Amino acid sequence: GGLSGSAKNVDCSVRLTMAEGFANCDRGGIGEPLSSTVEVDEYGLPKIKDWGEYYRLRTLPPTSPVALLLHFPLTLFYGLQKFAKVQLEVSRMLKKSLTVHIVGVEKELNFLDMFEELFSLFGQSETKLTLVFVVRKDMLPKKCSSLNIDKANGNTIKVVAGSYNDDLSPDFDCGTGKPDVVFGMNAGLYAYDSWRFVVEYLRENEGCLGVFTDYNEWSGLNCASLGGEDCRNSLQVNPFRQPLALPVFSMNLPQFANGFFYVFNEQELE
Repeated sequence: GGLSGSAKNVDCSVRLTMAEGFANCDRGGIGEPLSSTVEVDEYGLPKIKDWGEYYRLRTLPPTSPVALLLHFPLTLFYGLQKFAKVQLEVSRMLKKSLTVHIVGVEKELNFLDMFEELFSLFGQSETKLTLVFVVRKDMLPKKCSSLNIDKANGNTIKVVAGSYNDDLSPDFDCGTGKPDVVFGMNAGLYAYDSWRFVVEYLRENEGCLGVFTDYNEWSGLNCASLGGEDCRNSLQVNPFRQPLALPVFSMNLPQFANGFFYVFNEQELE
């Protein structure tokens, strides 16, 4: 989904490190291992519920602008911690990596190394992560059509060119097997026809969790209706949305990047 203009021909094989990217601002403890004194949940993940708690965790001053970009990895962290408990439990029991397909990728290609902070927040967890960024072919230089980035402690970032059910099977063409979670940021499922295949995949694979964000509540509610009543009822504010409102030209509603969550196929631990 999405237009290709915002990320077309981004050469994600040439990147700044996270430290270089934040060199001009106070980055506190971003990217560093968590202290053993940090309170964690049953999966070893720090108990943080909003930007204020995250800033205190990472000893960041309130004036630090890092949240303007870190909403990408922190949205993914919170979405997995809150909605993927069954998938985390299965991953822990089977001692296997949690495979997350990030679909509809655009701007995220510019910030791949920021997802190292996600790995740091998972540092005390037994669960390792495989993040697969699924990107339309017309949005990648040829040399980036298949990129594998091994990170510390068994975590991996992959970039795969293609679109679900168009020229790519999510079960067989990503080098990871079936995804445990499909994650789409700022998705707008009604906006582009290519999202139809993602929705169909989730309908046909009820064991796969689908987590999406949208810019505003109205769009989120309409898109969530594609997943039925439970999906509509899951709509909620993302506490790790980008803390800078976006300009709105067509409706008088609050609008934020990664503003609202909704969830397909959410399961509960028994």
